Amino acid sequence: MNKKFITYLIFSLSFLVFISCTKRTEKKHLPHFDPSTKFEAPVGADPSIPAELGGNGFTGDGWETNVTYNTIGSDNAVKGGTIIMPIREFPSTIRAHGEGENNDITRMIQRLMYESLLTLDPITRKYVPLLATHWKISTDHKEFKFRINPYARWADGTPVTANDFIATFKLKTDSTLRMPDVDIFRESYEMPIAESKYIVSIKAKEVGWMYFDLIALMNILPAHYLDKIGGAEYIEEYNFDYIPGTGPYYILKEDVKQNSSITIKRRPDYWGTKERFAKGLYNFDEIKLTVVTDDNLMFEKLKVGEVDVINVGSSRQWNENTNFDEVERGLIQKQVIYTKAPPVFQGIAMNMRKPPFDDIKVRRAFCMLFDRKKFNEKLFYNSYTLNNSYFPGTDFENPNNPIITYNPKEAVKLLEEAGWKNKTNDGYLIKEGKIFEVDLPFDGGPGQEKYLTIFQEDLKKVGIKLNLKPVDGNTKFTLGNERNFTLLPVAWELDLSPSIDINYGSVTADQPNSPNFPGFRIQRIDTLADLYNKEFDFQKRAVYVREVDSLLAVNYPYILMWYGQFYRLLYQNKFSYPECVLPKYENFWAITYLWYYDKDKDEKLKQCRQDKNLKMEKLPEKINYWK
Repeated sequence: MNKKFITYLIFSLSFLVFISCTKRTEKKHLPHFDPSTKFEAPVGADPSIPAELGGNGFTGDGWETNVTYNTIGSDNAVKGGTIIMPIREFPSTIRAHGEGENNDITRMIQRLMYESLLTLDPITRKYVPLLATHWKISTDHKEFKFRINPYARWADGTPVTANDFIATFKLKTDSTLRMPDVDIFRESYEMPIAESKYIVSIKAKEVGWMYFDLIALMNILPAHYLDKIGGAEYIEEYNFDYIPGTGPYYILKEDVKQNSSITIKRRPDYWGTKERFAKGLYNFDEIKLTVVTDDNLMFEKLKVGEVDVINVGSSRQWNENTNFDEVERGLIQKQVIYTKAPPVFQGIAMNMRKPPFDDIKVRRAFCMLFDRKKFNEKLFYNSYTLNNSYFPGTDFENPNNPIITYNPKEAVKLLEEAGWKNKTNDGYLIKEGKIFEVDLPFDGGPGQEKYLTIFQEDLKKVGIKLNLKPVDGNTKFTLGNERNFTLLPVAWELDLSPSIDINYGSVTADQPNSPNFPGFRIQRIDTLADLYNKEFDFQKRAVYVREVDSLLAVNYPYILMWYGQFYRLLYQNKFSYPECVLPKYENFWAITYLWYYDKDKDEKLKQCRQDKNLKMEKLPEKINYWK
């Protein structure tokens, strides 16, 4: 097992985790960013740097770049306006690195505030210049070089240099950062070298396609801030304060209202405004995230214009509660947007480290007692696809995986083979003097409670006592991270480049804070993970992962549920966007950088709110641009 890949979590999988906020202190000795200070970006590179070291006249001969990449921003996009988006929980941090940063809201904020050396083509997923204009991979695939764009600037006007990359790398190797990815940066690379102000090089100690990916896509922070602090100080001082980024947005300390809202503001002096990669993007002057924990309240706020867009997760709500007057008149648009983004993996993790789920027969029996077909048809309007894979809807899904169906008769047989033969007078199975009783904490609200209650009843019919325990999201994931559970429902955001080591490798089985909640471990998957990590050819990697998928499917670490590759959006009819509406591979938070405020629509919307006889155009309900 290659231990050096066990922390690729930060790019391969997004935890749906919200960790409690770190205590903050006033920082008087550290730099403070003043957004009112404007700067004039100098033209070209530092004249003292020769062309061959990345200065003016640099030709890029022998280097790679990409000038034909795709852009998806609208040619008609205009800057201005505000968008208000509800969030169900307040994020644990807005930091770019360190403990608690790995949730979807924080990642969205990071995308707006910070940048990496390279980014990815929104359609082909090939590398695209961002902070670096060119890159080079040595013939042995171990050394990587990047040429920093001389025009790139931090929000305080300071030029971006090779030293910023080095300072960020040092932060990533600081154990006080309290993130498992510290090990990969410390053990997998030699210390990077500034070959000039604009050229930085770094060597990996082993061959692996992820090594370049990790470095190229790492969010960069300014050395003139990081040189003054370590990982622990960074976590504490900048949990909800702002270290200048190079991105198009910033957040001020006073715009962070704990447990209430976060206001993100656009920089008029963003260095990349005229670069091709920013074409038609980053349009809103302000993006406001406001906490709304109740779904019904969220709908009411949408109707009166207090929030602008919501992603409706409930099939019942979508089918029963979204045909109100404002929707019928076109004031609020109702659309299902299909994408090719890897769907959310939903399942119930079974803790394989201890009884009863250390027995494969028990795990398989529980899968057969979970009537997901009935749930989908009766509760979800048959909206979803039943999942038989650990990589559903991607190139890694194995079509030959077994299909689990509701089969209580076969489940009872399996339980008997596992030693659960006798019953108490109350009808519960008993073994070695203990009844078959398990707890299931959940945080999904009434919708989730409904199907879990049916599951509870079905289990009782065969003699199993299931205790449903409502908890908040923080508590649930703490239980998972600490391995302190028997059954636990989870929802993982999958990635186009999954990390097998972290998700299902033996090394992470007993490692806290990794997503290997079930504690899955078999040697063959460890071997496949190592082959996958070293293989640069995508199609060959896909073959390895499909075998991993088949091994997972026949060992039942999760009770598999369902998935949908779409977003159900309700939004005020005052925005415009490209024809695709959402990017091919990203989630609905892409609205923050892809959509734009439409003044003409907003004026019409205001008129319609005052005159109930007026209507606006209703757009098609289903958009499948990427089919």
